[in-house]
Amino acid sequence: MKELLKSVTGRAGQESTGRPLPDRVGPVIRRSQRSPDCIDTTGTPRPEGGDSQQRVPNAARPAGPPIADVVIVTALDEEHAALVAALSCVLRIDSRGRRILTAEVAGLRVAVESLHGMGNVSAASAASTLMVAWRANYLILVGITGGFESAGVRPGDIVVPDQVVGYESGKLTTEGPRRRPEVYRPDFDLLTAARAVDADEWVTTIRTAPPEPGLPPRIRFGTVLSGEKVIADAESAADLRQSWPKAVAIEMESYGSALAMYRHGGRFLMVKGVSDLADANKDDRWRAYAAEGAAQFTRAVLRRIPVCEQLREADDLAVPGPVMLSICWALADDWTTLAYYFQIPRHELVRYPPGHEPMRLWDWLAVRRRLRELPAALAFIGRQDLAEALMRTASHSGAFKL
Repeated sequence: MKELLKSVTGRAGQESTGRPLPDRVGPVIRRSQRSPDCIDTTGTPRPEGGDSQQRVPNAARPAGPPIADVVIVTALDEEHAALVAALSCVLRIDSRGRRILTAEVAGLRVAVESLHGMGNVSAASAASTLMVAWRANYLILVGITGGFESAGVRPGDIVVPDQVVGYESGKLTTEGPRRRPEVYRPDFDLLTAARAVDADEWVTTIRTAPPEPGLPPRIRFGTVLSGEKVIADAESAADLRQSWPKAVAIEMESYGSALAMYRHGGRFLMVKGVSDLADANKDDRWRAYAAEGAAQFTRAVLRRIPVCEQLREADDLAVPGPVMLSICWALADDWTTLAYYFQIPRHELVRYPPGHEPMRLWDWLAVRRRLRELPAALAFIGRQDLAEALMRTASHSGAFKL
């Protein structure tokens, strides 16, 4: 590791390019130049001090989070609990001591995470972070929602949007407010998988008894409205549905989740059970049944998602944290050229915080499983020094078979 860090930030890079590296690289590399046995397999520095320091035995050291094919997120505890039970999730402890829940469904690696709060802002922030952390292909938002009775929706039904409308945006004028909605569509393949699920694949697996006997739950596809308010008023619901006659439900997280996936290149789907009809009669009677119904239907959808081994192979480039940071800092003067090489849209580049552009570019590549293209790109833009160092690092970690 010590030699690899030197090759990224030291004399070799300066000789091959004729350009000095940024001043801020030096202190970081000095902190990173520890003996190899002080860096674990995740690239996280461990305390120095030899045998006098207490160390965690290798067998007991918690592993970092694995790469997942699908990340499933929930906003409420009852939604989370229903999903964990339906997928028979396994509790693990990651390298930071964080509790994580994973499952395997029909060969797919699934991570179950919480948004830790309601609302589209929370959903967008959490979804972005989780997709980078897990490097997943798919994000599925699961939970409960309010349905529109005027659309024929009943409590217990499952809602899957064919489009998500963020209805809160607008303009205040002298003539009154004018809505300026934003619309996002779920991933076509995930939507196709949801449409292919038969009733006997999920209805009979719901163990919670419905509060009222009646017809079995159905799957309702249509427009889902997403805002920042809990709607418990029939007049407000009717006003919204007048603007969107095909709307079947209203909730608070799908717009933020869909927006995050649009920006990160991920694939999105929402699955929510109807727990109320967004009117004054809103109560908690159907919440448990709706949450379990959504969880069981999600499990059925997962069984219809194909496992793409090619995408998994592209996830194999593992670079220790210190090396990744050193490469990013060494790209302080070249990140724009690299961004043009990968054809990153300009509207995304302008959102990169000043001074953090190379790290954001790295994340952009990671969520799209394109880090394996980075060595060739670095060589193309004249940073052969960084390309060779990255290849040696990847070869050392087993990411490339050289």
